[in-house]
Amino acid sequence: MGSKGRIPPLHQRRPLPGPGIMHPEPFGSGVRPMPGPFPPFDILPPPEVMDQKIAAQHVEMQKLATENQRLASSQGTLRQELAAAQHELQILHAQIGAIKSEREQQMGNLTDKIAKMESELKATDPVKLELQQARADAQKLAVVREELIAKVHQLNQDLQRTHTDVQQIPALMSELESLR
Repeated sequence: MGSKGRIPPLHQRRPLPGPGIMHPEPFGSGVRPMPGPFPPFDILPPPEVMDQKIAAQHVEMQKLATENQRLASSQGTLRQELAAAQHELQILHAQIGAIKSEREQQMGNLTDKIAKMESELKATDPVKLELQQARADAQKLAVVREELIAKVHQLNQDLQRTHTDVQQIPALMSELESLR
């Protein structure tokens, strides 16, 4: 941690030489610090003001430490929530994978069933043709049956007429005999 451009705290400062007190020069003989924007050390505020500033800084540091602890606690809570969310996300990904594989298996089964039904449907095409042919044959047979029923009816009528004629044969025979 650099301290460039900062004034060292009071406990690290050395007293400056005052009039009549001679200290060896820190920069060597003849070397003086450059005059610049920094005020000379003899114009520093009184110690009470410095103590008040230190006390205010101490209070501020306490506030910052409390805020830091609160933020650390929040960060810990957030990390736990993040870990829980990530764990839940992993569970969801696993469930999604299981659902996808189950759906793919179901789709495969459905595809197999469809293929089987299509092959069965193709296998029934000749049966359908046979059924259509059988229906056509049945209709033809029904027409032939109706024709045969009509013929049988006609033959029955002819038979009855013939039967009636046969019954008249003895009378006709006797009449023929009588005519002879």
